[in-house]
Amino acid sequence: GVWNDNGVLRTGGWDHDTESLEVSSLRVFEAHFGEDDNFPYSIDEPGIGGGVKADLGLTLGDNIILSLASGVSVWNGSGFSSTATEMNVAFGTQSTVSSNGGGDLTFAVTEDYDYHPIFSIAETSAVGSYLLQFSVSVDGLASSDPFWIVFNQGMDDELNEESVEWVEGNLVPAPGAIGLLAMAGLASSRRRRN
Repeated sequence: GVWNDNGVLRTGGWDHDTESLEVSSLRVFEAHFGEDDNFPYSIDEPGIGGGVKADLGLTLGDNIILSLASGVSVWNGSGFSSTATEMNVAFGTQSTVSSNGGGDLTFAVTEDYDYHPIFSIAETSAVGSYLLQFSVSVDGLASSDPFWIVFNQGMDDELNEESVEWVEGNLVPAPGAIGLLAMAGLASSRRRRN
């Protein structure tokens, strides 16, 4: 789910069954390649869903811009490292966006939108947990904080979950941490002036 929080875009967890934003702040999402035997290196989850009828503060006809940051990382057992593996994101007739250079895809806000871009990984990719970074923007609103999708490419589920927990603990600031960092910055600037 993408929603407007007083002029700032946020990402959360959208529930298809209840048609509501069940988790208002979510910045780490998961996907598993190989769920469809016919397309083992592609997946269309997670999607971008929601709808203005759910009062997400978006306007009919606005465009949500999904921005893929360049680069893909692979789990090394204690963190994520850069890798030459290429991942792509495609949607409809738009040009495919590659992790090699990053780029944008556009999704129109409709009354009850539910879009599913296709995420794919090279068939030669090794078993592992792969990480992509995204953000979303809408004209007239502040862009979202970065968010991440962790893709399991044939890795043991427990090991993959360790990589997801690492992203949650190391890339997503804890609530209030940004405020504490800002306060620490103020304190250190005061010390320098004194």
